Amino acid sequence: MVNMGNRARRAVRSIKTRMQAAEPEISLSPASDNIQKMLGRRGFENLNRCMVGVPVAGSISDSRAGSLDEKDLSLDDILRDNSMHGEVPITKVVAKVGRWWWSRCYEAGVTGEGDAPGPSIWDDKALLKECEKRETGFKLLVCYAQKPLNPRRRTVSV
Repeated sequence: MVNMGNRARRAVRSIKTRMQAAEPEISLSPASDNIQKMLGRRGFENLNRCMVGVPVAGSISDSRAGSLDEKDLSLDDILRDNSMHGEVPITKVVAKVGRWWWSRCYEAGVTGEGDAPGPSIWDDKALLKECEKRETGFKLLVCYAQKPLNPRRRTVSV
Protein backbone atom coordinates (compact mmCIF):
# COMPACT_ATOMS: atom_id res chain seq x y z
CA MET A 1 0.00 0.00 0.00
CA VAL A 2 1.12 3.55 -0.63
CA ASN A 3 0.55 6.76 1.40
CA MET A 4 -0.13 4.85 4.61
CA GLY A 5 -0.59 6.58 7.93
CA ASN A 6 0.59 5.31 11.31
CA ARG A 7 -2.54 3.25 11.99
CA ALA A 8 -2.40 1.53 8.57
CA ARG A 9 1.34 0.90 8.87
CA ARG A 10 0.86 -0.76 12.27
CA ALA A 11 -2.04 -2.88 10.98
CA VAL A 12 -0.08 -4.07 7.93
CA ARG A 13 3.01 -4.79 10.05
CA SER A 14 0.82 -6.83 12.42
CA ILE A 15 -0.59 -8.89 9.54
CA LYS A 16 2.89 -9.52 8.10
CA THR A 17 4.22 -10.58 11.52
CA ARG A 18 1.32 -12.99 12.04
CA MET A 19 1.76 -14.36 8.49
CA GLN A 20 5.46 -14.99 9.12
CA ALA A 21 4.72 -16.66 12.47
CA ALA A 22 2.03 -18.90 10.95
CA GLU A 23 4.19 -19.91 7.98
CA PRO A 24 7.92 -19.12 8.38
CA GLU A 25 8.89 -20.03 4.80
CA ILE A 26 6.47 -17.50 3.25
CA SER A 27 8.02 -14.71 1.19
CA LEU A 28 6.83 -11.22 2.10
CA SER A 29 8.56 -9.56 -0.87
CA PRO A 30 6.33 -7.94 -3.51
CA ALA A 31 4.76 -10.64 -5.68
CA SER A 32 4.83 -8.31 -8.69
CA ASP A 33 8.65 -8.38 -8.73
CA ASN A 34 8.70 -12.17 -8.49
CA ILE A 35 6.17 -12.56 -11.32
CA GLN A 36 8.15 -10.31 -13.65
CA LYS A 37 11.41 -12.14 -12.90
CA MET A 38 9.75 -15.50 -13.50
CA LEU A 39 8.30 -14.38 -16.86
CA GLY A 40 11.70 -13.08 -17.94
CA ARG A 41 13.48 -16.30 -16.94
CA ARG A 42 10.94 -18.40 -18.82
CA GLY A 43 11.72 -16.54 -22.04
CA PHE A 44 8.56 -14.47 -22.41
CA GLU A 45 9.08 -11.50 -24.70
CA ASN A 46 7.76 -7.93 -24.87
CA LEU A 47 6.95 -7.77 -21.18
CA ASN A 48 4.85 -4.68 -20.56
CA ARG A 49 3.65 -3.63 -17.16
CA CYS A 50 1.67 -0.92 -15.48
CA MET A 51 1.16 -0.24 -11.80
CA VAL A 52 -2.40 0.90 -11.13
CA GLY A 53 -3.41 2.69 -7.95
CA VAL A 54 -6.59 1.33 -6.37
CA PRO A 55 -8.10 3.43 -3.56
CA VAL A 56 -8.37 1.79 -0.15
CA ALA A 57 -11.39 3.84 0.90
CA GLY A 58 -13.99 5.92 -0.88
CA SER A 59 -16.32 8.19 1.01
CA ILE A 60 -17.04 6.69 4.42
CA SER A 61 -20.59 6.73 5.73
CA ASP A 62 -21.52 6.45 9.41
CA SER A 63 -23.59 3.32 8.89
CA ARG A 64 -21.27 0.94 7.03
CA ALA A 65 -17.64 1.74 6.30
CA GLY A 66 -16.87 1.95 2.60
CA SER A 67 -20.33 0.91 1.44
CA LEU A 68 -22.74 2.65 -0.88
CA ASP A 69 -24.71 5.26 1.04
CA GLU A 70 -27.94 5.36 -0.94
CA LYS A 71 -28.93 2.11 -2.59
CA ASP A 72 -27.02 -0.87 -3.87
CA LEU A 73 -26.53 -0.37 -7.59
CA SER A 74 -24.85 -2.70 -10.01
CA LEU A 75 -21.62 -1.56 -11.61
CA ASP A 76 -23.44 -1.45 -14.95
CA ASP A 77 -26.02 0.99 -13.51
CA ILE A 78 -23.26 3.19 -12.10
CA LEU A 79 -21.35 3.26 -15.39
CA ARG A 80 -24.51 4.35 -17.28
CA ASP A 81 -24.92 7.32 -14.93
CA ASN A 82 -23.58 10.32 -16.88
CA SER A 83 -23.76 12.75 -13.96
CA MET A 84 -20.86 13.54 -11.67
CA HIS A 85 -22.64 11.50 -8.97
CA GLY A 86 -21.66 8.33 -10.86
CA GLU A 87 -17.98 8.70 -9.95
CA VAL A 88 -18.45 8.49 -6.18
CA PRO A 89 -20.17 5.06 -6.19
CA ILE A 90 -17.55 3.74 -8.64
CA THR A 91 -14.79 4.75 -6.22
CA LYS A 92 -16.64 3.02 -3.39
CA VAL A 93 -17.14 -0.17 -5.37
CA VAL A 94 -13.51 -0.25 -6.53
CA ALA A 95 -12.30 0.39 -2.96
CA LYS A 96 -14.55 -2.35 -1.58
CA VAL A 97 -13.29 -4.85 -4.17
CA GLY A 98 -9.69 -3.78 -3.47
CA ARG A 99 -10.11 -4.37 0.27
CA TRP A 100 -11.75 -7.74 -0.40
CA TRP A 101 -8.88 -8.74 -2.71
CA TRP A 102 -6.24 -7.64 -0.16
CA SER A 103 -8.01 -9.54 2.62
CA ARG A 104 -8.22 -12.71 0.53
CA CYS A 105 -4.53 -12.51 -0.40
CA TYR A 106 -3.02 -11.47 2.93
CA GLU A 107 -5.45 -11.84 5.83
CA ALA A 108 -7.16 -15.13 4.98
CA GLY A 109 -4.27 -17.29 6.18
CA VAL A 110 -4.03 -15.40 9.47
CA THR A 111 -7.61 -14.51 10.41
CA GLY A 112 -9.15 -17.73 9.13
CA GLU A 113 -11.69 -18.49 6.46
CA GLY A 114 -15.16 -19.96 6.40
CA ASP A 115 -18.25 -19.03 8.36
CA ALA A 116 -16.55 -17.20 11.21
CA PRO A 117 -13.36 -15.48 10.05
CA GLY A 118 -11.47 -13.38 12.56
CA PRO A 119 -11.53 -9.59 12.61
CA SER A 120 -10.17 -7.82 9.54
CA ILE A 121 -8.09 -4.67 9.63
CA TRP A 122 -10.84 -3.10 7.49
CA ASP A 123 -13.32 -3.42 10.39
CA ASP A 124 -11.59 -0.42 12.01
CA LYS A 125 -13.47 2.73 10.93
CA ALA A 126 -10.64 4.95 12.16
CA LEU A 127 -8.25 3.10 9.84
CA LEU A 128 -10.59 3.60 6.88
CA LYS A 129 -10.98 7.30 7.68
CA GLU A 130 -7.19 7.65 7.89
CA CYS A 131 -6.82 5.88 4.53
CA GLU A 132 -9.42 8.14 2.95
CA LYS A 133 -7.79 11.29 4.37
CA ARG A 134 -4.29 10.28 3.20
CA GLU A 135 -5.60 8.82 -0.10
CA THR A 136 -3.99 5.48 0.66
CA GLY A 137 -4.01 3.07 -2.25
CA PHE A 138 -3.09 -0.44 -3.28
CA LYS A 139 -0.52 -0.99 -6.00
CA LEU A 140 -1.99 -3.40 -8.55
CA LEU A 141 0.30 -4.85 -11.21
CA VAL A 142 -1.18 -5.23 -14.66
CA CYS A 143 1.21 -6.89 -17.06
CA TYR A 144 1.25 -8.89 -20.23
CA ALA A 145 3.94 -10.67 -22.17
CA GLN A 146 4.22 -12.44 -25.50
CA LYS A 147 4.67 -16.18 -25.48
CA PRO A 148 8.22 -17.19 -26.50
CA LEU A 149 8.48 -17.84 -30.23
CA ASN A 150 11.22 -20.41 -29.72
CA PRO A 151 10.48 -22.28 -26.52
CA ARG A 152 13.36 -23.81 -24.64
CA ARG A 153 13.98 -27.47 -25.25
CA ARG A 154 13.38 -29.74 -22.31
CA THR A 155 15.39 -32.70 -23.59
CA VAL A 156 18.95 -33.01 -24.75
CA SER A 157 19.63 -34.69 -28.07
CA VAL A 158 22.18 -37.48 -27.89
